[in-house]
Amino acid sequence: MRLVCGTDFSGNAAHAVEAAAALARRTGDVVELVCATGSALHLAAAPDTARGIVGARTARAEQLAAEAAGWRAVGVAVETVLDEAAPAEALVRRAALADTRMAVIGAVGHGLLSRLLVGSVAERVAMASPVPVLVVREGAGWRAWGARERPLRIVVAFDQGASARGALAWSAWLSSLGDVQLTVCWVVHPAFENEEAGATGPGAGLELTADTRAALQAELQRDTAGLVPAGTALQLEANLGRIDHALAQVARGIDADLLVVGSHQRQGWERLWEGSVSRGVLHHAPMNVAVVPLVLPEEP
Repeated sequence: MRLVCGTDFSGNAAHAVEAAAALARRTGDVVELVCATGSALHLAAAPDTARGIVGARTARAEQLAAEAAGWRAVGVAVETVLDEAAPAEALVRRAALADTRMAVIGAVGHGLLSRLLVGSVAERVAMASPVPVLVVREGAGWRAWGARERPLRIVVAFDQGASARGALAWSAWLSSLGDVQLTVCWVVHPAFENEEAGATGPGAGLELTADTRAALQAELQRDTAGLVPAGTALQLEANLGRIDHALAQVARGIDADLLVVGSHQRQGWERLWEGSVSRGVLHHAPMNVAVVPLVLPEEP
């Protein structure tokens, strides 16, 4: 199997490669370093710049070979791809190959530039990729986990939709690699859940009643049984605001390395991405994020 990892040789891309290498050490997979130059687009727009594009392509090829050689020297199996397509297009194409396990992409911090970059590359890959997409904001946790220095702390979002089951299954697979502390978090709205349970009275619109909380906790335990490993922490989080913000807050509270969300991601289903929890988490969570797709049937 292959871990497709985008690189542009920046510091942010280096974090992504570090994460991919840590995973490869655990799985035995090959890391496929993909450098997408976008030169085909530039050449079409300005044919007179062909000589400069060829020179830049040669420089990129040399950088790619040097980076691959560095990781091979420390025992990571690496292959390289220099693609003339735009980055999002190249990564989605590689992710669609049958032997791809996941795509790994670097992300920038949380300012305006970050939002633009996430929106232009990582978000488009996450929306269209048929395999899970890991968006890496920092590499220290992956490096420590890869070196077996400490566990990888993961929070996975739960809800009653089908996409959450994919996120749970993927998180359970990651846990099977060893040294993982997994927390399943279900964010619920107190007023809605109390009303569904028939609970009324003062404060029912603001906080879960004891009976409602107990019923939801039992439901969470029942619905995750057999999907996640023994010892997984199950957390019920009552929240009046946005689900994506609440998930990020929970993940911050346990110093999580990774927040995992499920999503409807398939061509023809872009409308499901707009306003989705996964999109909000990808934009605003300060830690690494994995978006796990629910593969839907083609529209008739």
